[in-house]
Amino acid sequence: MPLTGGVWRILSGGFQVDLGALERASEGVNSVLLDLENEKISDIGGKSADYGQDGFAGVVSDFCTRWELGVENLAKDAREIASRLSLSAQTYVQVEGALAAHIAETFQRSRDVDPAAGKW
Repeated sequence: MPLTGGVWRILSGGFQVDLGALERASEGVNSVLLDLENEKISDIGGKSADYGQDGFAGVVSDFCTRWELGVENLAKDAREIASRLSLSAQTYVQVEGALAAHIAETFQRSRDVDPAAGKW
């Protein structure tokens, strides 16, 4: 459920939530993750012949392999963060909608004729 940017929700105690910022943060994290899927760390290692020495080429290859594993773990965490940011924004919208409906229903009932008032 995409949200419009700059929508602020003021909650009890003066706490404010910028729903657009939550969604933009989620989209930004997902964009970086997409870039990581397209550009692998292993691609920067090059060919063994480019290093002029097999031992050095092996060290670079091992480094890139370990770096790739670290990036994959960070990407997994980042996916979770992006998901939670988006879910938080959606939850704020849903809760606010439910509260607004409840308040509207309460006001509607208060405008109806009180059935007990006519009996006095």
